[in-house]
Amino acid sequence: MKIPVMLNSEKVILDAKPSESLLEVLRRQGLLSVKEGCTKGKCGSCTILLDEKPVPSCIVPVGIVRNASIETLEFFMLTKEGEDIIAGFKQAGLNLCGFCNSARIFSTYELLKKVYRPSMEELEQLADSIKCNCTDKKSFINGVIYATANKHERERKRNALN
Repeated sequence: MKIPVMLNSEKVILDAKPSESLLEVLRRQGLLSVKEGCTKGKCGSCTILLDEKPVPSCIVPVGIVRNASIETLEFFMLTKEGEDIIAGFKQAGLNLCGFCNSARIFSTYELLKKVYRPSMEELEQLADSIKCNCTDKKSFINGVIYATANKHERERKRNALN
């Protein structure tokens, strides 16, 4: 079946069986940031942005993504939002394992889209939602706080130019 999508800002036609997982199809496309973990949608290693929302690609049948927008970590890391988050994580000294990168980065992105300045409760809920133990909770929360500050600084600069 031919399935048209916007994949990392490019129109592409995915050739796949409708019941195949989006994870399998993206891996065939050479998108290696989409990792196979639990295949039950719980670990976060296969997280992508589907129409701007983080979802586990392992439980999404490719047949339902017709005309959807899909972003993988490879592409997102090149965006201003991705740069804000990565810089914030580096400022906090986070060294992610590679397995949970997409879950941590995309969940941070979603929170910062919704909330201008996350509360400590929201930050703790975010940290608790990620199952990987490659970094401690406090460091991850600090990374999100730095990412928030980076986003605000970038937006102030942009607004000053307008």
